[in-house]
Amino acid sequence: MDHHPRPDSTPAPGDAVLAPPMPVILRGDARALPLQDASVDLVVTSPPYYALRSYQDGGDHYVGQLGDEPSPRDYLAALLDCTREMVRVLKPTGSIFLALGDKYSGAQGQTQTGVHGRQHRTDTAATWRQTDPRRTGIPNKSLMLLPERFRIAAVDELGLIARAVIIWAKPNGLPESVTDRVRRSHEDWVHLTTQPRYYADLDEIRELYDGDRALSRRVKHFGPGKHVQRAAWHRQHLRGRIPGSVWLVSAQPLTVPASLGVDHYAVFPPQWPSRLVRAWSPLGGVVLDPFGGTATTALTAALNGRTGISVDLSADYGRLARWRATDPRERARAAGTDPAKAAPADPAQPDLFGGLTE
Repeated sequence: MDHHPRPDSTPAPGDAVLAPPMPVILRGDARALPLQDASVDLVVTSPPYYALRSYQDGGDHYVGQLGDEPSPRDYLAALLDCTREMVRVLKPTGSIFLALGDKYSGAQGQTQTGVHGRQHRTDTAATWRQTDPRRTGIPNKSLMLLPERFRIAAVDELGLIARAVIIWAKPNGLPESVTDRVRRSHEDWVHLTTQPRYYADLDEIRELYDGDRALSRRVKHFGPGKHVQRAAWHRQHLRGRIPGSVWLVSAQPLTVPASLGVDHYAVFPPQWPSRLVRAWSPLGGVVLDPFGGTATTALTAALNGRTGISVDLSADYGRLARWRATDPRERARAAGTDPAKAAPADPAQPDLFGGLTE
């Protein structure tokens, strides 16, 4: 795994400090991304879950959206097609981080846990497929194991390398109306690459040790030998330890202006993609979310000195993403600063919402 230290980006006295760039918001299909081959450094995305909810444009369910397939098998096939397209635009040194939720078989109108902690009731409209165990071959009330099936297919059918699965543990997840199993309060994010060696700079997200106490315990047990001294120097030099595979991050709500006429229930907090962007993409690199939604990934990438690109098939979500990416208060929230102190919106801000790619 290649290690590329980041250059010092702290401005010198007297240097002009430029505002973070705006992300690029495009309307397009994840199966045919409007990007060149090998042009993206990092993909961070959370595709729509299978048969969870209807995404709409102008109040109408639109054809071709991922998650509307007649069976879990068809859904996985469509998701693999989207993943092939991610691989096409990814540089050989790039990574893909993808979150995928699961579903219970036979979930006729039952409450489901949403992608980022919210709950939704399965849409009973005729356009939605009700999951029937006789059709899927999966026993009633059983998890379909869609994340596991996808990861296996990504390795077996696409030849990708599954480097890790990161558990997003959500301490503020909502309760579920179940009494015979545990409440689901986490998401699985899989880290996929095309090559054994790829860009990574985990110094950006290392966690500080409880240094003094940890070192004193080792000195007491082993004595002040070279081994302990070397361990202490090693920790100081590397600025802490590499994070583990469980990340505790609170979900955050998003309040959308009523004037937009769009609701979104699957917003992950900027803190999550920020870690991925800083550790697995270089400064100035390109970060893509092919299921852009509210442009959280693209906005976070831009605020971290990358080119953030959000692609979504929905015109409604493109409008929502454009608001999120340009609104000063939303940008302040994504940057971790006080939204109340944000500057007023710039009326001259250019429109970065592109047309649907043919």
